[in-house]
Amino acid sequence: MVDTVRLSVTGMSCAGCENAVKRTLMKLDGVREVTASHAEAAVVVSLDPAKVTIAAIRRQIEVLGYRVQGTL
Repeated sequence: MVDTVRLSVTGMSCAGCENAVKRTLMKLDGVREVTASHAEAAVVVSLDPAKVTIAAIRRQIEVLGYRVQGTL
């Protein structure tokens, strides 16, 4: 089963920020696809909820220095 979650993320200011988020999240077991947009202040993640939690995804984004506001 695959779920898709859209997170409101602030602090991304360029394509480099988007790429950093994508690279980091794709390393997590259970993450299938990541789309990040600094213009929309959003990250969309397709994930297997049996392997990875939204809390784990949130932590990884915050470790990079961005702030997760919640889900959209």
